[in-house]
Amino acid sequence: MKKMLTHNLGLKILAVVLAVFTWLIMVNASNPLMTDTQSIPVEVINEDVLKDAGLTYELVGRDTVTVSYKVHVRDEHRISAGDFTAYADLAQLYDVTGAVPVQVEASRTARQFLASDVLTVSPMVVQIQTEKIQTKLFDLTARTEGDLEDDHAVGGISVSPSVVYVTGAESVIGQISSAGIEINIDGANTEVQGQAEIHFYDANDNILDGLGDTVSLSVSEASYTVTVLDVKDLVLDFQVTGSAANGYRFTGVTSDVQTVSVEGLRSALAELTTLTVSGEALNVEGAVQDVTATVDLAEYLPPNVSLTEDSPVQAVVTMTVEPLETMPFTYDVGQIDMLGLSGRYRYVFADQQMELRIRGLAEDLESLRAADIDAAMDLNGLGPGEHQVTLSVTLPDGFEFIGPASVTIRIEEDAEVTQPATPSSEEETTASE
Repeated sequence: MKKMLTHNLGLKILAVVLAVFTWLIMVNASNPLMTDTQSIPVEVINEDVLKDAGLTYELVGRDTVTVSYKVHVRDEHRISAGDFTAYADLAQLYDVTGAVPVQVEASRTARQFLASDVLTVSPMVVQIQTEKIQTKLFDLTARTEGDLEDDHAVGGISVSPSVVYVTGAESVIGQISSAGIEINIDGANTEVQGQAEIHFYDANDNILDGLGDTVSLSVSEASYTVTVLDVKDLVLDFQVTGSAANGYRFTGVTSDVQTVSVEGLRSALAELTTLTVSGEALNVEGAVQDVTATVDLAEYLPPNVSLTEDSPVQAVVTMTVEPLETMPFTYDVGQIDMLGLSGRYRYVFADQQMELRIRGLAEDLESLRAADIDAAMDLNGLGPGEHQVTLSVTLPDGFEFIGPASVTIRIEEDAEVTQPATPSSEEETTASE
């Protein structure tokens, strides 16, 4: 028998089952009382009491309480956390400690099964921290995300409304440095419109998440319009005025900026290819050395056109002024083009060569040759004798004829023409004819 009782597992299991079954029969028959608990959230009521005083609040610590109650065993499953309501009435706030008593009510259904109307709450109070309410005005800024299509730029952004009023605890409002919206313009090439949610940013321009439940806004969204402009590169055209001093010549202009990038509506940029820079700043009148000027490029832009953000706004312009030099050139008088020659005379120059003085830039003079010089003289109406005849000299561009302005020539009667031989009868007849 001992062996059967100690080594028979089946009998042991059967004994346990019989014991549990017997216990259930006894419980159902007697239906004893038991203590049960539920964890329920605390609802805050009468918030207007603090608002009217210019205060806001925050729960400190737990926002739930545990409710204990008596119930018969057979009714225990009929009661749940949803059958209880716990609330803290801010009208009962004790300013010194910030404590508010918690009251719990059971639903009508739960009261049918509760063995007692006595409910035990733990903790019996919740802690409330109050703070002054602040309303602050923020200008709404717009921030763009993404990049426009190539050769386009943002011309301007309008936001409506332009401001927002934010109300909340002073400590929360103090975290806000700015307010604005974020606009996606990626790939756009025309005007962009829409509405966007208002965000708050700290002093480092980071978005402050989670403020939506702690502050109230005059508006939650703002509408926007983004103007998109065309972008174009223009070549700078410098128009220099005035003349350098005598003996000097303006030879060219250089600048540290050759092109600028401008933006504007398509209609405003359609005809633009260059940006003309002129005016008193680019004047070399009477200059004997290089002239340098700093010009504000924005002053020369046509209406409705502006420089892009990354374009230079000023240009340093250098107008080069170089001294002229005079160089003598040996010129064969036989190359002079003689106008108004008469067959009756013989023309004799005092010298077979003459020296022409020509002024120009040193490097240009080095490349000038006698063949490049065209000289002419007009002998019409001149008779025998020695004459000073004005010399007309034509030079390539960039050169100036200095002198001499005249050449000496002697005109003589041609003896063979003035005293011809006696003609024969045949020649006389021909001459007569």
